[in-house]
Parts: sequence; C-alpha cells; structure tokens
Amino acid sequence: MFQAQFESKLNQSNLHIYLDKPYEEDYQIPMLQKNPIVGILPVKGAALDGRSKYTYQTKGFQTMAVIYEKKPIQQQEIQLLVMELLQIIEKLENYMLNPNCLILDPEYIFLNEKQWYFCYLPGWDGKLSQSFHQLTEYFVRTLDYGDTNGIVLAYELHKATLQENYNLEEIMKQYEAHEEERKRTMEEWREEQRQNRNRLMFGEKAEGVQMRIAEDYGNVFRLTEEEEQYDPEDTKGYYEVEEGMQEIREEGGTWKSWRKAAKRLKRNRWGSWNDFILEGDEDSDSM
Repeated sequence: MFQAQFESKLNQSNLHIYLDKPYEEDYQIPMLQKNPIVGILPVKGAALDGRSKYTYQTKGFQTMAVIYEKKPIQQQEIQLLVMELLQIIEKLENYMLNPNCLILDPEYIFLNEKQWYFCYLPGWDGKLSQSFHQLTEYFVRTLDYGDTNGIVLAYELHKATLQENYNLEEIMKQYEAHEEERKRTMEEWREEQRQNRNRLMFGEKAEGVQMRIAEDYGNVFRLTEEEEQYDPEDTKGYYEVEEGMQEIREEGGTWKSWRKAAKRLKRNRWGSWNDFILEGDEDSDSM
C-alpha cells in the first residue's frame, strides 16, 4: 500500500505519494515527461529516507470523492470516465508503460471541467482489474437513483467486472451497442404513442402499442416529459371511447408503468439483482 499527503502553496497544489521501498530511477517517469498523456497527472520521483516519493501537480483539481460527496454521480459522468480511462490505458501500453500502475481510488482521481486525471505510480504492484471493480462499487454507492440509465450502466459494469479476466473495452462496446438499440426501439415506441393519441383524439381506433422495451433489452426506460404530462382525461372533450377500443394508458398511470419496468430490471440479461430494492416495494407487495 502507499501513503498520501496533499500540499497547497500560494499558486500550486501537489499530491505526494510515498511507497515503502527504495526509489529506483527507470524509464517510466522520463517516458511520461517526454510523452505527456492527456489524463495522466505530471509526476516527479525522488528518494526520501529510504522510501520512494512521487509528487503530482494537481493544479487545484477536485477529487472524485469530494465531488460526489456533495451530489450523486450520473450516467454521462460514469461513461465519460470509463471511455477516457480506456484511452489512457491504450496510450500507456503504446509507450510500454504498465496500466496496473494507475491508481483508481476516488480519493486520487481528479476532474478538471470534463477531463478526468489519474495518478500513474511507478513501482506500485496494483491490479487494474481489481481496482476498477472496486471503483464500480463506488459508482453503485453514489448513484443518482432517479437516473435510470445510470443505474443500468453502474450495475452492468459491477456485474460484468465480477468475472475473472474481464475485458473492459468489450464490456463498454456491448453496453453502447445495447444502448443504441434500446434508444431506437424507444423512439419507435414514442412514435406509436404519439400516433395513437392522435387517432384517439379524432375518434379513430388505436393500434396496439408493444411495450417490448424492457422485455427485449432488459433495460429500464425513462418516460419523456411529454409522456409524464399527458393525461387521457384531457382528451375527453374531443372523443368518446367506443366499445372495443384499446386503451393506451393502463390504470395506475406513469408511476405504475415505471415501477413495472424497473422491476424487470432485476432479472435482466446481466443476472438477477436481488439487492436492487425500489422505494415502496414493501408497501406495494403487502397490498
């Protein structure tokens, strides 16, 4: 393990990390200095009292731990971090640097505007796959549970990284392909809803709406603002429901539809989520 200390001066902020091993100069720090990588904090190494000392210029950036102590993390932020991390890993390997030397502790991951920054610690015997899995646990703990897309991404990452020798790049490719397909299907469903509302307003018979999104893709979907505000009662002045006409809205409204979809999430293609509990489940189950 290592010890860390933050230092702030008049116009400079640094992070010092100490390893309990003698400092050895090798190609790693000179390689980083000659080939700066976007997303890797500038670092210098030195010997101190028989130990190794590494100093990083943090430039006043905020740590992930500080940022999400005040607010929950969103799907876009998780996805941005993972994609930037993958790019950094690829560049490190191109320069014959070891990605296992990356520190993925939220206390030492920094954000500046929309760019994440990581510490590269030469001589550290970390394991990237284990470190990233622990980071996904942090995602799950700090989620915005109103962000259904964030729930899906965080739990899929956490579930997938339980596997031994997982491939993070492949996991993200599968997730992105899955999301694109879900979005296309959701757009089709919204268009069907819009067309059926128009038919009902003019007294025409509505076509069947296939609520297939959650079943086909195992994903929670978020209703649009238009869907949330729509009320069938608003159209009573325009038409009368004829016998045999299909109802678009099920009894129970928007919240009931969301809860059904969210419950499907527990048994999606990534496995059963027995620990995923919706607020109010206990009350509704007892009714």
